[in-house]
Amino acid sequence: MTKSTFLGFIERRRNILLLDLLVVAPFLTLPLLVDLPYRVNIFLTWEGAYRLYLGQVPFKDFGLPMGYGFWVIPALFFKLFGPTFLSLIKAQVLINLLSVLSLRGILYNLRIKPLLVTLTLLVFCLTYVIYNFWPWYNHSVIVFEFIALFFLTVDSSKLKKWQYHLSISAAGFFTFFTFFTKQDVGGICFVMGLFILAYHAWRGNQYSIILTYLVSFVLAAALFILPVVDYNFLYWFNYGQEPHSSRISLLSIVDIFLTQSLLEKIYLLLIGVSAILGIASVKELVTQNQKFIIITLSVGLILQAIVTRVTSPLPTDHMNYFHTFAFIGIVAFISWTKWIEKFRYVILTAFILSITYSSGYWKYISGILKLKQDETSIVVVNSEPWEKGELASLKNILLPPETNAGIKTIMSLPFLKKKNLKVLNLSELTFLAHEIGYTPLTQQPLWYHLNIGIFEAEIQEINKKVQDKQYDLVLFESIPSLNNFYPYAIQDKLKENYFHLSTFLAPRQLEDSTIDIFIHPDLAKQYGLIPDSDLTNNQEDQ
Repeated sequence: MTKSTFLGFIERRRNILLLDLLVVAPFLTLPLLVDLPYRVNIFLTWEGAYRLYLGQVPFKDFGLPMGYGFWVIPALFFKLFGPTFLSLIKAQVLINLLSVLSLRGILYNLRIKPLLVTLTLLVFCLTYVIYNFWPWYNHSVIVFEFIALFFLTVDSSKLKKWQYHLSISAAGFFTFFTFFTKQDVGGICFVMGLFILAYHAWRGNQYSIILTYLVSFVLAAALFILPVVDYNFLYWFNYGQEPHSSRISLLSIVDIFLTQSLLEKIYLLLIGVSAILGIASVKELVTQNQKFIIITLSVGLILQAIVTRVTSPLPTDHMNYFHTFAFIGIVAFISWTKWIEKFRYVILTAFILSITYSSGYWKYISGILKLKQDETSIVVVNSEPWEKGELASLKNILLPPETNAGIKTIMSLPFLKKKNLKVLNLSELTFLAHEIGYTPLTQQPLWYHLNIGIFEAEIQEINKKVQDKQYDLVLFESIPSLNNFYPYAIQDKLKENYFHLSTFLAPRQLEDSTIDIFIHPDLAKQYGLIPDSDLTNNQEDQ
């Protein structure tokens, strides 16, 4: 391409949009084209979405320590495509698309040069989208935050006053929806929103936008909370009260910052250097809206990634968005005019970025080529290679063959057609509710993570029901590599009162986890699962 041809190409908005689509499309569609292993903790995504799909009401029918914002999109896709794991993957394609669109919108709101936006989207896909094939609340909350930030960064000079206030109202709504998806990011989003609006109010002498933001936030809170406030909402929702504990600690944040945040500190330093070189004075920074908001978002979201390492006990790649905002914070103040006029320079930049942020895509390429043994896949139990699940809900999903065999054992139980079958499922196989056809029990926690989703009061209640033999079938998962994930006090009570049929491998990459099948003694006797002489009120493992 000659210079004039390339410049003519990129000056057309339609061409830039097409270029952006070409960049992000492979990352968005990849999950639909491959078989995926059963994801750790995906049972929680399934369970919440399935309960909403059935019409169960959060807090009324099941308790959870957060809002239900995360499960809205997966539940919608269950309605549209049926309750399968493929539906969850399709839902994640939409969530990833929303993240790309909202990020692109933020950058255009801040008047970033179009080709620089395209390069930023490439960084975002390489460092964030490629890691998120499944819906997960630590990821979805960031997407909803991006949507709120998009509405917060709209250019008021291009809108009528009522349109601008409508945008701020939408920002307030999505800020609360972010909070109602996960409290830590939602709280930070709220503070950043107030800071940005206070700056705009000061610059434009329009303090009413702060009131609009606060009112819309409060109205959204009332819309979501008031209908469920009488259903023990104040007990379940975690704001640091008993039996919950606060996860935020200034000392812990300082510790993470000083010991585990080398790359974030380097990014912050480079942003500072870039700002010093690209901005003539502090006055220029403060008086130019675009530059001030770029610095605010870049620094704010890097610091947010550090904070969420403290508030999220099992951090994953959901925090990698900070690479994107570090990139834009560094390059936004550099003169790119001559660099982006030539096609070969743009391609060279894209190549450098692809090499710099290569770990995401190379992980999959090296896996296909079998170049190395992933240390995280070292097994404790000698399992065969994972294979496709045989149930309809498991299409394109890989599980250990031992897990598939265990599922067959469960699905072959002769009493599954029992009317009002009562199943207590303390395992990751929550999809069995749909496959067997039982209704998940109400008036119980959504999930059974000890001291996170279930507490001593619920354990005592379940143990009483176990002792009274109110359940027909119980599945209990043991995860030795985690500290008391599932409450072992329930397992102990099951061993005393239920017939233990068998144990099989759970679908985890670190294959040291097992699932026990416990059956009501009367059902075990009725269907000849064990000899009469072996049935006692205190069953020992067979």
